[in-house]
Amino acid sequence: MQNIIKDSEITFVVQGPVQSGKGRDQIESITTLCLNSIRRYFPQSKIIIATWKGQVTDGLDYDLLLELDDPGSNDISVNGEIITLNNNRQLHSTHQGLKKVTTKYAVKLRSDNLLKGREFVSVFEKYSESPREDKFSFLQSRIVTSSTFFIQSHYGAPVYFHKSDLFDFGLTEDLLMVWPDKMIPHLLFNPTPGYKSRYPATEQFLCLNWLSSLVNKELFIENKSNDDAGLGCDFWNRFLANNIIADSPENLGLDVTSRFYNRGNLALEYDIKDWKKFSGISKTQLDPKRLKRSYKMLVGKLLRNTLGLFSR
Repeated sequence: MQNIIKDSEITFVVQGPVQSGKGRDQIESITTLCLNSIRRYFPQSKIIIATWKGQVTDGLDYDLLLELDDPGSNDISVNGEIITLNNNRQLHSTHQGLKKVTTKYAVKLRSDNLLKGREFVSVFEKYSESPREDKFSFLQSRIVTSSTFFIQSHYGAPVYFHKSDLFDFGLTEDLLMVWPDKMIPHLLFNPTPGYKSRYPATEQFLCLNWLSSLVNKELFIENKSNDDAGLGCDFWNRFLANNIIADSPENLGLDVTSRFYNRGNLALEYDIKDWKKFSGISKTQLDPKRLKRSYKMLVGKLLRNTLGLFSR
């Protein structure tokens, strides 16, 4: 029988800019609310804040504060156009926070998200030790992550490596693999032209950044969809089955806050039903979400065929 994980075995790494009062374009005092929600549901857990020098942290409830030097933004080039992103800020703050964790388990949580319960621990306890394939087990155990923006297709074509970057829970040693001390270099993308073609999403090149180390091969994709980085079209689902458990924030006790409630492509997000199918635990039954997903996939494929374009 699975052991019950105690609060004292978990450390929360709350990363990102602090919003402790007025003055930022976020929910007022969201970081205070975030920390209070952790104390409410995990009173014996430790909290590490990993943020930047100069942030206002007065009155916040934490066990350790890391005021880091800002590594700055990172740039990508898409067909010659420069786009500025904050990937390295997220990587640096998360990794530095995880390095300070001394407990067996850790949570990576954004400073502008909240907890609404403890369900993610129950999901981990229930499924983390389900049978695994040695060939595709790259982490010591599975980690639990949110389905938010964990996209599986784009206009009728499969999407790989689009793992959500909002929330993770699992063994600390595994989270350090997913959030390594490895910054995103300047990336140049030249996506294949075609219907709804676009360059990879942030979630994809963040994922490939650490997945490259696990498979001991530098991985790169040019396109958001139909690009498996040379690993084969079945690799990603088998990797998910053996290393990552995805479920909706509502089922995990996570509140991604109102700006993400009505996010687009909800029907295209992986969830626990998808994961159970990949893992061979159960077959996926049709429901409103999967019916809408099938409809969107069909429409996307028809449009591609009608336009006579094989696009990514």
